[in-house]
Amino acid sequence: MKRLNAGVFLGLFVAVAGVFLLLKNLGAFKTWGDAIWGGVFVLAGLVFLGLFVTRRDQWWRALAGTTLLGCGAVILLVDWQKIQLGDWTPAVVLFGIALGFWITAAAQADNWWAVIPAGVLTLLGALLGLRARLTSESAMLAAIFLGLAVVFGLAYLVRSRKGDGRWAAIPAVALLLMGLVSLVSTINEPQAAIRWWPIVLIVFGLGISFIAFARQGITESVTEGPTFPSPSVAPGASITQSLPDVPAPENQAAPRPSASPTTSQKPTDESPDIYKLISEQPQEPKKPDA
Repeated sequence: MKRLNAGVFLGLFVAVAGVFLLLKNLGAFKTWGDAIWGGVFVLAGLVFLGLFVTRRDQWWRALAGTTLLGCGAVILLVDWQKIQLGDWTPAVVLFGIALGFWITAAAQADNWWAVIPAGVLTLLGALLGLRARLTSESAMLAAIFLGLAVVFGLAYLVRSRKGDGRWAAIPAVALLLMGLVSLVSTINEPQAAIRWWPIVLIVFGLGISFIAFARQGITESVTEGPTFPSPSVAPGASITQSLPDVPAPENQAAPRPSASPTTSQKPTDESPDIYKLISEQPQEPKKPDA
């Protein structure tokens, strides 16, 4: 039997939701319509989270589950129970989406990137909930900049040892400076304090540079070992390239065969005497005369 993909289930869910909303608008569920509608979202979110537990590599299941849970919570609290959340109503939905990214980042180390959208969504939710208390524009900007600085700083702490997350320190520091500037402008302090507060940044920055320089010197002194001179190589040659075979000189004498331990060989410098060899040959016996 052929398995149905996620698109089929998504289409069926949308169709069933449409049928339910139509019946709800016609008054078929009376006062329980909002409770059932919110319960459908919560139940669907729990199903996706259960599927994520079985397959943690499918991180989108956690995101879908927490998003549906956030929407279901808003429906149950606001529409059914008539609880006025005020500015925190959209924040609950954003917190639900952010929770999915937090779970994704915690499930596997390779999903460290999820820290950034999780932190941004959490910050946006908090700003939406607290916007009534952030009366001035400078206070809002300070909260945004400082919150984003914390997000990128967290990404730096998570992956700094691996070497692929050190870039996050640059936006973290830049956003931190922007946040501090915006925050100072909201404080009603004497003009002298507002004018001379950057001295704190100067001292803090020099302290960080001194500590980093000292740690670098200690690391180099520990890892530095004895050095050996490298072999001289002709220009254009490779040290790993094998040298060509050089033929032996023509006038070089051929190696002599090793003498047998029982016999000795005499070098023969003179040519053999052919007459002596003939005389040494055995002669045929003469036939008697008939």
